Amino acid sequence: MIIKKFSEQLLPAAAKLCRLYMEFDIMPDFLLREKTFGDKDYDPSLTLVAYNANNESPVGFIQAVIKQREEEKLGYIKLLCVDATFRRKGIGSFLHKKVLEKLKSSGVKIIRVYESFPNYFMPGIDKNYTAALSFFENAGYKKFSETANLSADLSVQYFDTQNEEAALKTKGISFRRAAENDKEDIAQFIHKNFRAWLEEVFETLKNNPVTLFIAEKNEKIIAFCAHEGNNKGTGWFGPMGTKEDFRGLGLGAVLLKKSLLDLKNMGYQKAIIPWVGPVQFYMQNCNCKVERTFFRHEKKLE
Repeated sequence: MIIKKFSEQLLPAAAKLCRLYMEFDIMPDFLLREKTFGDKDYDPSLTLVAYNANNESPVGFIQAVIKQREEEKLGYIKLLCVDATFRRKGIGSFLHKKVLEKLKSSGVKIIRVYESFPNYFMPGIDKNYTAALSFFENAGYKKFSETANLSADLSVQYFDTQNEEAALKTKGISFRRAAENDKEDIAQFIHKNFRAWLEEVFETLKNNPVTLFIAEKNEKIIAFCAHEGNNKGTGWFGPMGTKEDFRGLGLGAVLLKKSLLDLKNMGYQKAIIPWVGPVQFYMQNCNCKVERTFFRHEKKLE
């Protein structure tokens, strides 16, 4: 087995490997580029590609990252894929061991699987990836939670918000698409109220047009809703949030519909609503369904 550090030259072959053997997912080249080089915490020493002896095509790929969370560093196995015909031959275990050594030497005490927000591919291990669940549990990872991705069929919905917006306008609340020159105000609002989402929201300001809608009162931001900030090019929705003292007025529903209509106008037939907590909210407002369930795992390093 030959181990190589990931590079631009190896990206197309690694993406193809993921497309072939991650049966419930897509991995176009542009998306793997976002997950690797597009991650500010990308580390080439933690992103490895395994080749078999003939060195013709990759048989394994792993990416790990280290994220600073509050006062501690967390490690993440961000992506892992092994050619199905080469499984149970120690390839995944060897790649995992190599990045584990690096994570441990970097002071990481806890490792989680896949949920490396804000730049993440999946919020955990899809319950249908039996081989992956078995691999990580055999490696000492423990399940501590689960979550779900929802999907909304955009083709049969229009998302008209005129009446809701008119009613909220009487309370001095207005809605609009954010602009790049709103960045400072957005940064202050997100940092104060939803700090973990700042980087993902900033990604939406790079899109043309900006894929972020905001609600304002007295020219102050009180709520936001984003899309195409992570996993760009796949119809990914979120994050969204409303300042605590303005919740319950229906702002979230308006912003959700404006974002989904924008995705529809961009040509998407389906929106993915990831890592969901309030399922009922989305069911009521966009007739969504649970599409995938993910198990969240972590491992404590001694």
